[in-house]
Amino acid sequence: MDFLTNWIFELLYGFQKTICYVIDFIREIFYTLAGIQPITIDGEQTDLLSHFLLSDTVKQTFFYIFLIAVILLVVFVLIAIVRSEYAYGENKKSKALIFGKAMQSFAIFLMVPFILIAGIALTNAVMGAINTSMNPYMLEAGGQATIGGQILITSGQHAYIGDPGQQAAIEQMFLTGQLDYFDISVVSQYYNLRSINFLIGILGSIIIMVMFVMSAVTFIQRIFDIVLLFIISPVSVSTIPVDDGDRFKTWRNITISKVLSAYGIILSMNLFFIIIPQIQGITFFTDTFKNGIVQILFLIGGAYSVTKANLLIAQLTGEAAGRNATSEMIANARHGMNNARAIGGTGMALGGALLGGRKFLNTRKSTKSSFKGFKDSFTTPTSKPYTNKSAEPSKLAKFGKMPGRIATMPIGMIKDFVEGGIVGMGKNIGPRMKNIATGDSMINHAQFIDKKAKSNLNKEQTNNENNT
Repeated sequence: MDFLTNWIFELLYGFQKTICYVIDFIREIFYTLAGIQPITIDGEQTDLLSHFLLSDTVKQTFFYIFLIAVILLVVFVLIAIVRSEYAYGENKKSKALIFGKAMQSFAIFLMVPFILIAGIALTNAVMGAINTSMNPYMLEAGGQATIGGQILITSGQHAYIGDPGQQAAIEQMFLTGQLDYFDISVVSQYYNLRSINFLIGILGSIIIMVMFVMSAVTFIQRIFDIVLLFIISPVSVSTIPVDDGDRFKTWRNITISKVLSAYGIILSMNLFFIIIPQIQGITFFTDTFKNGIVQILFLIGGAYSVTKANLLIAQLTGEAAGRNATSEMIANARHGMNNARAIGGTGMALGGALLGGRKFLNTRKSTKSSFKGFKDSFTTPTSKPYTNKSAEPSKLAKFGKMPGRIATMPIGMIKDFVEGGIVGMGKNIGPRMKNIATGDSMINHAQFIDKKAKSNLNKEQTNNENNT
């Protein structure tokens, strides 16, 4: 039973560390998608967004759009001249002013590509320096904080079994990756897996993973949006003679918002690692469970702030851009909740199948209730009932076939696991061990004595003897 319970706790921690590994991997993707971490293409290092903007296909498409925009500029200049001829008062514009606007548009045609690419490169350099300065663990230990290490420290706050004087140093080593949280043998040296709060660890990591996946999708959407804005920029510039640059101002605000929004997520994530380590040292309540709930709320709130950071940056660039970003965030939140619901349902099915096996899945399918599936797995016996045999098995059958029953017991346990999961396998360990000692078959069986049926059989045998 100790082996079985240890295996269950190792399985729970394995589930937690796998989710954390995915989160840390997504976090590494953040730096690449944001442009802080360069990529290598044909032996040269560049950021991902600049690579797409400077690719041959995008430059060729931009050139074709540029030619179309020049034609549109001529058309819009003619429209502005005709409109000015029939306008009165303040609406009337001189031809010199209209041609001045046209020359301004043509100059902006040429400046937009250089300004956009140079602005992205400069912003990447500045934000990279800010990112380094906001990460205290990178400065102190030469490493980078891991979310898996943070969740291990938070969920294992009362499970530490190492040297109390070295606890702070050990926690920082897990946090910076000097000790690998993914290695159970290393974790077991400092934490008792049975005492880890898996409610905090697993629930918090699942929520953070969903939030970070949403942010990763936002990063990728940002790349497509900026490339699209770059390509269509000549069209928005060509309208300056007829609308005094209103559409170009809208394009400019949206572009700045898209370029800067990604860095808000990076900075907010670093802020997450500055604040969360301080939470574990605060005692909100004397009750451990209540403290755990508060820590979960901080983990969820911190993860949500990461996804919301691009909205804050977008609002700084202008009202219209802020409204657009708000609509995107609402849509992303809706998709995120749907994804979380789907992940929760899948996790429930996997967990139920692990604990209750096929019995849980069949009951859940027939009753549409996971609760009834768990109840059926724990209350229904998985072994087959039998009444006591009338004749005692011979010693030859009892002891001669014992090696066969011992050899086939692991196969029977695998069958029990498939049929009844961990619960069913645990229930049948006793009957299978008893079958090895008292059975008379070559194959190991998991059977239990049906006391009611045995009592009825004994009464029937007694009546038959009396009648005889």
